[in-house]
Amino acid sequence: MRPIKFLLIGFLPLLFLGSCKKYLNVQPVGKYTGPEVFSNEYAINQALYGLYNNMATDSLYGAALSTTTIEMLAQQWYTQSIIYGDIAQYLYTNSLVEPAFERIWQTAYAGILNANVIIQGIDGAMTSGVVNAASGNEMKGEAIAIRAMLHFDLLRIFGPVMSTGAGSPAIPYYTRPDGHTQPVLTGTEALDSVLADLKQAESLLSADPIITGGPNIAAYGAATDFYAGARNQRLNYYAVKALMARAYLWGGLNSAAHDSALAVINNASPGFPWLPDGDIFGSGVGNPNRIFSTEVLFGVYNKEMYTNYNSLFLPSLSAVTGLFQNKNTLAGTFGNNEDDYRYLSTWQNGVSYTYFYKYAPPADLTSNWQYVQPLIRKSEMYYIVAETDPDPAVGIAYMDTVLQHRGLQVLGPAAVLSAEIKKEYQKEFMGEGQLFFYYKRTNAAALPSPFAIYYPYTVTPVYQVPLPLSETSLR
Repeated sequence: MRPIKFLLIGFLPLLFLGSCKKYLNVQPVGKYTGPEVFSNEYAINQALYGLYNNMATDSLYGAALSTTTIEMLAQQWYTQSIIYGDIAQYLYTNSLVEPAFERIWQTAYAGILNANVIIQGIDGAMTSGVVNAASGNEMKGEAIAIRAMLHFDLLRIFGPVMSTGAGSPAIPYYTRPDGHTQPVLTGTEALDSVLADLKQAESLLSADPIITGGPNIAAYGAATDFYAGARNQRLNYYAVKALMARAYLWGGLNSAAHDSALAVINNASPGFPWLPDGDIFGSGVGNPNRIFSTEVLFGVYNKEMYTNYNSLFLPSLSAVTGLFQNKNTLAGTFGNNEDDYRYLSTWQNGVSYTYFYKYAPPADLTSNWQYVQPLIRKSEMYYIVAETDPDPAVGIAYMDTVLQHRGLQVLGPAAVLSAEIKKEYQKEFMGEGQLFFYYKRTNAAALPSPFAIYYPYTVTPVYQVPLPLSETSLR
């Protein structure tokens, strides 16, 4: 598998109008002109790659929405860093914290604007015959799914708790590349727009090569077919179905969430098998697959992954600069069970803290999963089915499937399903940005915090991040 490359081409002046209050105040990552890009299939391919590269930046899923900002909101790390400590205290108007969320907002909407440019350009390219219908539909489906995913995560950050405030103002939704400011939608309206996009993407990706050929992951550095290769690093058909399940669950649409998640489990599993135990703990394994890569339905190629590990998680870092875990807090999370595969492969105890190794550089730099930042996992679909199935016994059976592939015992009949699901979200998604959203969706009143010597210690969360000044100043 080779790194995704991005060809920056031309300028689109219409999207460069940040100073005018009639326009969305973001700068696009790449600036395109129709004649230079959309008359050439290779250039369109590269422009689509550019959307994924934007998603992989530190302001989005390369760090802020995977390992840093969003994880501090979930109380995942102990640190003496002032900015991360302030984020963990939900000091959203603090002069250090505001810019962190401003960057998320600006970078996400730049990606959305560029996605809209590409969607419109692909339509023209199909009409003119530059790309055929099959290729055009696949690329357009991915671009619409990217637009939906970025909006959805903005909704989950800046929108209300849906169970108590679905009718409250949330975010604007952009489906045109003109940059004109759109109204702020309610939580329900924004979620409806996300789901509409995902349904369209699902339809456009109905012939996705992943359905018959699996993710088609080549050896690291090998050339891959643009349309059929490395589908786990693209918003493929199954990833879109999984996003639908996630979005339905966010809106409390449990039956639809159940059906979408079950469809992924039933159909995607051959291409996304559970990681064999031997890939983590087999005899002589010096390169443990800590991200359980075979189970990742979608991840972005994060070229800064190991640089970020060295600057954030390296055990030699001081508490002022590094992100670690309080030993007592982590022991509470894992129930003092260090045999859990997610503990054994990912954590190492030190003198003062426990250190996070999930994204440490692998010994084998030719692994076909290196640099992959997991964003959607197969296991999440099992948790969704477990949570939404009307029969608790069925829910427990789906939970047991995951537990058995994590080196754990199955649940007994007296297990409290909601409590077990919470434990799994706390353990499964460390460094992947999903735990805060679980807490917000369930409106948890208190979160376990690592900022104390003794466990348990809890904090009261503030779930809705205020809209950035760059947005409110335009209205």
